[in-house]
Amino acid sequence: MEIVRCIEDIPELSGCVATIGSFDGIHRGHQALIRECITEAQARELPSVVITFHPHPQQLLRDSDKRPIRLLTGIDERATLIKRYAPVDILLVLDFNRGFSGMSADEFTTKVLEESLGVKHVVVGYDHRFGHQREGDADWLRERGAQNGYGVSVVGPINNEDLPVSSTMIRDHIQSDRLDLANAMLGHAYTLFGLVVKGEQRGQSLNFPTANIEPHVENKLLPNRGVYLSRVTTSEFSSFGMCNVGVRPTFKNGSDITIEVNLFNIPAGSEDLYGKEVTLEFLQKLRDEKKFSSVEDLIEQLENDKKTCIAIIENYRDV
Repeated sequence: MEIVRCIEDIPELSGCVATIGSFDGIHRGHQALIRECITEAQARELPSVVITFHPHPQQLLRDSDKRPIRLLTGIDERATLIKRYAPVDILLVLDFNRGFSGMSADEFTTKVLEESLGVKHVVVGYDHRFGHQREGDADWLRERGAQNGYGVSVVGPINNEDLPVSSTMIRDHIQSDRLDLANAMLGHAYTLFGLVVKGEQRGQSLNFPTANIEPHVENKLLPNRGVYLSRVTTSEFSSFGMCNVGVRPTFKNGSDITIEVNLFNIPAGSEDLYGKEVTLEFLQKLRDEKKFSSVEDLIEQLENDKKTCIAIIENYRDV
């Protein structure tokens, strides 16, 4: 999959099949949309192109009196998940700035879809809207395509337990402590990219050494405070572990959230993780974070948490 970050750098194409969206989370609906794009492209023997935006449009357009949007995926996470679950030929990342946000549906279609990409077919979601003040939709695009010689397919909705899968619903589930429902809608474990940084090394003294992970995305939506069965992947290995998201209340009264993972199977020679890029998957929540009356009580709970994790790991071997 080739990643192109400037429209002027698009390779010369003799046509393509394209799909458009913010694709925050790369959930089951997004995957269905992108796979339809791939299917249509293969049928026409053309390249498949995903058009997405950075930063997320709501980061720029959200009303100032509302809380900033928390992202399910940064652009690098998005690219990796597309490559993993629905690999296209080209991922086109467009800079979403004030000038771009003022582009009309007609201007976007002319400059991007028709002139730059030479689309032969476009795949969109059932609720997709684009252009200034969201003036363009699937019906508008169908009419435009009919006038200019390309087709339009509409995908969705994709439902989970009778509810349409959406990034907004997934955010709500994560914030409501329903990681199980969020992962079901995603079609994969909720994922975070980060860097292993030095912490206070308190876990070592408890015989539960941890890797402290600093997320790459500043406004990443984190799961609620608690202990999770997780999986960490580096360039060298993958290991299940138990992850604590929280403020470590047994040792201090603070508000800074940390992400610490005790890994179960680190290969010999790979123990030094400082400075390593990692992928962290949140598989299942075990319990809320709590303050213990003594270090001994904390250690006993951690031992029980690890036993619980090991007992349920088999459910996630093939996930």
